[in-house]
This record gives sequence, C-alpha cells and structure tokens, in this order.
Amino acid sequence: MRSFNVDAAKAAPIGATSALVLAVAAVSCAVFRLLLQHPNANVGRWAAAALLVPAYLLFSPAVAGCLYSLLFERRTAFGLIGLGAAGLTLLAMLIVADGLLVLPFWFLAIIGVVKFLRWRTRKTA
Repeated sequence: MRSFNVDAAKAAPIGATSALVLAVAAVSCAVFRLLLQHPNANVGRWAAAALLVPAYLLFSPAVAGCLYSLLFERRTAFGLIGLGAAGLTLLAMLIVADGLLVLPFWFLAIIGVVKFLRWRTRKTA
C-alpha cells in the first residue's frame, strides 16, 4: 500500500484541506444518524448536535474548495475525493444541502483570498 503523498497535498493545498473537511463532515453526519437511532435519544442529543453544527457550517465552503481544486489546481485527485465525500454527506444528512445556495459566494471568496495571497507573496519577494 502506498503512503500518503505529501507533495501531492502541497501541490493542491485547498483541495486537500477541503477533502479532509468533507470526510470529517461525512463521518460526523453518519455518527449523528447513529446516535439518534438509539431508543434513548435524549442521552446523545447534545453529542449529536455537537457533531452536526460544525459539519453544517463547513460543508458549503469545503465544496467550494473542492470545485476550486478541480478547476485551478494541478492535482485534481483531492477535489474528486472531496466531492465524493460531499455526496456521502448528502446521503447521510440532507439538511446540509441548503448551504449549497451560497456556494457561488464561497467560490468567489476562495478565489479572492488566493489572488490576495499570491499578490502579497509577489509584493514581499
């Protein structure tokens, strides 16, 4: 089995980060569903909410990061992995889909931050 390629993550940092966030969101949503299936759901209600809120807030920016990775980064594997994890997240918990309404704004924000960082590094160099 091949080990994790650090150079690939350095070549596509936004895609790698987004894929990691979406994988965590998919696991969080799956655990949320499992915790609420228990007959005594009152016991795990706070733990379930603690899992769902970060997944809900980070889902849309992470999907935008994966789309950015597919379009503009040299290595697109992380973008594809992230979109697969996004699909699993949507299968586990459909409530996160309403965050996709603001997806164009997150995409523009990511492009703006990347352009600013590139401008800043050129200015200091």
